[in-house]
Amino acid sequence: MGFLDDDSRGFLLSMDLLIAIIPLTIVMGMMVADMDNVLYTVQSSVYQSSLERVGADTVNTLIKTSGSPYNWEEIGNPQVTGLAKYDIMKKAPEANYLSPFKLAGVKVSDITNLTGSGYGFYLKITTVDGNNVVKAMGTESSVPDVPNVVRIERIVLSSNLEIITSLKDLIRDAGQPRTYTTNFPTNDYTIDAYDYWVLIINRGYDSATVDVNNNNVIPSNDVNQHITEIKEPINETYMKNFTYFDDNVVNVRTVSNPGASMDVYVIRAPKGTPRDDINLENTKLKQCRFVFFIWTV
Repeated sequence: MGFLDDDSRGFLLSMDLLIAIIPLTIVMGMMVADMDNVLYTVQSSVYQSSLERVGADTVNTLIKTSGSPYNWEEIGNPQVTGLAKYDIMKKAPEANYLSPFKLAGVKVSDITNLTGSGYGFYLKITTVDGNNVVKAMGTESSVPDVPNVVRIERIVLSSNLEIITSLKDLIRDAGQPRTYTTNFPTNDYTIDAYDYWVLIINRGYDSATVDVNNNNVIPSNDVNQHITEIKEPINETYMKNFTYFDDNVVNVRTVSNPGASMDVYVIRAPKGTPRDDINLENTKLKQCRFVFFIWTV
């Protein structure tokens, strides 16, 4: 009889198999234990990608389109909200050029309609040069506390105010009194949403008047050759406030003053804009930082 009979060889084979299976069992156990982590990582990646996509789609709609209808800021209740200025001549939005009046008219609910009700957001637009706030809306306090916040930043152009009509480089001493005329449109919605101002840059006139629809806005004694900037709000009762747009007539009458000239602007501003902010500097286009935060709620 040999050292190992047939039964003994079977026993050793079983032991070898058992010993071989132990490492495999350990590896499989580790794989099962890590499966939850793998699934969590996959789910987290999918969730993050979805959040980034919703944020990017929202930002692109806001800065690249004028919304629907394109002039929703003048009539209210946009179907789709876009902030890009609409070029009437080209009949197309000017991407990345934000209209100050769309910015003034947009509401939190308008942006929520773009993201969907399952998301929170915070939007902040500041000038690149001076970091002055052009627009801030949403829930800023939630940004530091919410996990997985997506931040999207773009560079855009915008201004605080907009010149809607002007008599620039036209009003000069003619040797006798003279009346200059321009016009601008309003309706009931724009009068409720915005303030309108007359701004004069005076270079030497001692007397001039500005009327809107035959209502005096700037009397002659407000104009003095030593005062270079004169501004007054236009009383909303002086302007057309029908449901449709109608033109308001601006008449500027000057008295002869050799060598004198002036520029006259009608400026539309978000409701409640302080007097000190009504100036030509605030009508200039500036580079702005558009920062949008989005998270799930």
